[in-house]
Amino acid sequence: MPKAGTRVAHAYDRLRAYPPEVAGRIATAIGNALQARGEEPVLLELGAGTGRIALPLIARGYRYIALDRDPAMLEVFRQKAAGVMRKVHLLLADAREIPLPGESVHGVIAVHLWHLLPDWQRALAEAFRVLKPGGVLLEGWDRMASEVDSRLQERWQALVAAEGVRVERGRHQKRLAEVAEALRRLGLRPRTRLVVAWREERSLREALEALEERLYSFTQEVPEEVHRRAMPHLLAFAEAEFGSLDRTFPVERSFFLRISRLG
Repeated sequence: MPKAGTRVAHAYDRLRAYPPEVAGRIATAIGNALQARGEEPVLLELGAGTGRIALPLIARGYRYIALDRDPAMLEVFRQKAAGVMRKVHLLLADAREIPLPGESVHGVIAVHLWHLLPDWQRALAEAFRVLKPGGVLLEGWDRMASEVDSRLQERWQALVAAEGVRVERGRHQKRLAEVAEALRRLGLRPRTRLVVAWREERSLREALEALEERLYSFTQEVPEEVHRRAMPHLLAFAEAEFGSLDRTFPVERSFFLRISRLG
């Protein structure tokens, strides 16, 4: 049986992946935002995970430093990038203490990262430290809309609340607003654009697995024993409300990119 960390990393890789055409659109938007002034661009991604942002850029020839503090995530990344590792450096480290010299990269990518760090200001300062003059900070995030997902998450929230555990949702959007304000205080002019919107089908089983494996940040502060007691009740609710676990339902997704350039 795989270790829990490895199992979660594989679940994340499957359930949070982008369709190939979407991944390509995101890579194009990131590439278009770089201005390396004749140099070969070097990209650093903070919280690179299993490579859903990185791999399409690596395939286009970019030199890439993939930083993550989770060794299981980086091991899945390594397996997926086995044939294209020549220009890739995997860095097991914390985004708040980047082990790179100052002014060493042309772009820093942070996708779904800030809300995971209570002291996100340190990671932001580190990002600017390692950026070259004229370099660019590229923040990305998804938005997902699904009635079935919403009802499952609300039910899970109610189940853990019944055991006295309060869950805060929506922290990601709040943190994005806080970071935007910090960027403006630094004299930067962040620009946000919708890169791509798409629809995909998800099974009820997959939606439950995402909650089971705690892939959403709002699930991660709940004590493990409370979460484990909640899940059988959530499964019973899902089967009563929606029927077969193999039933699929539509999910509306979109990806946004915020660009902040130094100098």
